[in-house]
Amino acid sequence: MAMQRGRRTRQLVAVIVALVALAGACSGSTHDDPIDNSGPAATTSATALSTEIPDSTPTGDLAFLGPVHTVPVGPVDIAYRQFGSGPPLVMVVGQDSSMSYWGPDLLRRLADHFTVITPDNRGVGHSADPLDGPLRMSQMADDTSGLIEALDLDHPTLFGWSTGGEIALTLAVRHAGQLGPIVLSGATAGGPGSTPAPPELDALLASSDPVDQVKLLDELFTPSGAAARDAYITGLLSMPADEVSAATEARQADAEAAFAADSTVADRLSSIGSPVLVTDGADDRLVPTANATFIADRIPGAQLLLVPDTSHAWMLQQIDRFVAVLVAFSEGRPVP
Repeated sequence: MAMQRGRRTRQLVAVIVALVALAGACSGSTHDDPIDNSGPAATTSATALSTEIPDSTPTGDLAFLGPVHTVPVGPVDIAYRQFGSGPPLVMVVGQDSSMSYWGPDLLRRLADHFTVITPDNRGVGHSADPLDGPLRMSQMADDTSGLIEALDLDHPTLFGWSTGGEIALTLAVRHAGQLGPIVLSGATAGGPGSTPAPPELDALLASSDPVDQVKLLDELFTPSGAAARDAYITGLLSMPADEVSAATEARQADAEAAFAADSTVADRLSSIGSPVLVTDGADDRLVPTANATFIADRIPGAQLLLVPDTSHAWMLQQIDRFVAVLVAFSEGRPVP
């Protein structure tokens, strides 16, 4: 029991850092992330068989999640869960995060309306990473595109949170026509048009002090969302634990830095033809809301929703409203 409790503690510390990893505001590498639509996506046949990971089906209240599967996508196997019923919804999570980090409460509600697909980005959990060169946002976008094709999903709704939103934007400009409605939250478009976090939050992000990590957790929710924050932590600790190696953390950080330094995706936002809803908590300081406005202003017909009295994790603080928003937008109805 002590070993399991220690593992869960490490998982909680990891998610505090991972969920608040600043999307698009990292500094460092200046590698660009060129977009090349001349070749096919890294995909596999829609008839490719997936492989079920043994003993990966949770029990009790989490049984609805079903098992983890992997499917070959180009040179890597991508892990995912698929559950619920209804039109397809692909949920792309943020930097250093696994599919478990959505927590059970949000996923259970979404499963009432959608067939939910929650992939792990390469190198996370059971998703492979050959480590054969620098990791880039374009690779993770192509992985997601390949998974959509491998599972034969017909224009799924795509939700991307934080770095997951950047993966979604990159996918949309690289593989036009593959997606249905796109919903983003807490993302940037990369390049010099992005707005970074305030310096005091950068200092917290760089700190390994547990006290600072708790402060970062508080930045995910506003004070009025304390009960939702506590419920999220409780639910998170009930979820299956997933491993994120130090190598993967470093590679994803480098991918984020490269995206932040490059304006290729930002320059191509006007080419996105899918319906797009750009959201964020109105009080998000980790990824300031100027980034949401920047993105929405540059995508034809995009809608902008800034939710009052919420922050970076608004979809976890106001689950009922988020689900209502996602269902309405995916059905082409006015967003509540």
